[in-house]
Amino acid sequence: MIIVSKWLSAERSSTSLVVLGLILLAVIVLPRWFLQDNTPFVSTSSQHCQLTTEPCLLTKSSPVFTHLQVTPISLPYDQPITFNIKLRQAAAQDFVTLQMIGKTMNMGLMPIKLKQVAPKQFEGNVTLSYCTIDPNMQWQADLRLHTAKGIHQILIDLIPNNDA
Repeated sequence: MIIVSKWLSAERSSTSLVVLGLILLAVIVLPRWFLQDNTPFVSTSSQHCQLTTEPCLLTKSSPVFTHLQVTPISLPYDQPITFNIKLRQAAAQDFVTLQMIGKTMNMGLMPIKLKQVAPKQFEGNVTLSYCTIDPNMQWQADLRLHTAKGIHQILIDLIPNNDA
């Protein structure tokens, strides 16, 4: 910073100031521009999912996802929860991402690492944080299939079964 201020305090030509401005612009703007994800969304949909022992059927809402199974169905806090996702089709280079979003209170985004357990089937585990204000926290699953043509997204409002 001292070097820049000494450099600016000396008499410099307007060309030098323009060069300094372009350097600052390149340092600040270009990294953000290169890091942008410009992958288009091919499809976006949403639905509710009442959690039961049977998987949620996603075929009416999504062109690529078929089933979502959540275990345990009560979505307990501080306990592992397993998400199992099935697809209609998937190419070898396609991958699935899942993030949990707190609906009734901002809990940040909770990404869930998914691994392929069978062709067209992915699975991952998460331990949900709990809300100290509302014991009936509502969660939304942001499920995405990333393909060469773009991203297929479905937002699923998860309705836990607290009787289980």
